[in-house]
Amino acid sequence: MAKEVENQKVIGTPTMLLLPARHYVFTVSKQEYNIVIPRKGKYADLDENACDADGEFDIFAGNKNNQVLYLPSISKVLFATKQYPDLKEDEAFSPMAIKVTKDEVIITGYIIKMMKEKEIS
Repeated sequence: MAKEVENQKVIGTPTMLLLPARHYVFTVSKQEYNIVIPRKGKYADLDENACDADGEFDIFAGNKNNQVLYLPSISKVLFATKQYPDLKEDEAFSPMAIKVTKDEVIITGYIIKMMKEKEIS
């Protein structure tokens, strides 16, 4: 990584992230979850009270030679469509695949539960 830079305080829910590289102990749901959201559109069409209600989104934007999967839009659309997973404090949704079609984005993943040291045996 680059040298440390000054950080900005943010309040909200982080988009997809990477954890520190180390071994974790966690359980994985046996059920696979699929979340289907629109690929592009207007936030106001999904939820008039959305944080970007006056804006548009295209989760997989660009041109033929340069496509960009814009991860923050996924979180915003999940909230606007009321599909953001209802997770407990020790759980996370772990995406395994993201499929982009002409009209939809399909996120496939599992719920993981982080284990506390006293729960490990």
